[in-house]
Amino acid sequence: MQFNDTRTVREIALEMPGATRIFEKMGIDYCCGGAKPITEACLAAGVTVAEVARSIEQYETSSQASAESRDWQCESLGSLITHIENKHHRFTREEFDSIEPLLAKVCSVYGEKRPELLQVQVLFGELTRELLLHMNKEENILFPYIIQMETAASAGLSAPVPIFGTVRNPVRMMMTEHDGAGDVLRRIRQLSNDFNPPADACVSYQTLFSRFEELEQDLHQHIHLENNILFPRAIEMEG
Repeated sequence: MQFNDTRTVREIALEMPGATRIFEKMGIDYCCGGAKPITEACLAAGVTVAEVARSIEQYETSSQASAESRDWQCESLGSLITHIENKHHRFTREEFDSIEPLLAKVCSVYGEKRPELLQVQVLFGELTRELLLHMNKEENILFPYIIQMETAASAGLSAPVPIFGTVRNPVRMMMTEHDGAGDVLRRIRQLSNDFNPPADACVSYQTLFSRFEELEQDLHQHIHLENNILFPRAIEMEG
């Protein structure tokens, strides 16, 4: 597998869906930073292009990849939206509900000794409020319109006129909010030493950081599906 200097992380992720798992493992931003050339992204992550290419090739030929990969560029937008809501939106809400009391418990025990945990708690509250509002806007405004637009296109009819003028307007807002959520999670990762608990951490402390990492990984997949597949296809369909 050869990557030239002009190929972007996004292009590779779209061509080989399993590549996102390798990007995640190697610290390469494939959702909000997907427009970067692969060479630049590898340099920033401290890995070589050859290492990434070799890992992707190995994963793509594995049985795990064939079982998990699904080409969302060939599925209907309605199917993709259902997948996003049922898998990623649901997971995010469930994690928020379970992480909040766990974080409060850990802060009550370790907060005085490790004040960075109190900063994490503030950031997590901000992330929760913003993402819950974000997902509600998608589910109640943007996603229903995209489905209406696809239904009309399938029937050979004109798309309904949206209250927001063009689908590009809410898409631009959602992508900006994605960037904001990614920034907050990066700050949480920095404060938590890349989600590595200290040597004296109890089981709850260790579990908390593990849950944060799982939330971050799922959010990366979530944003990738929207930024790189759903939104561009919706804009193209409107056009």
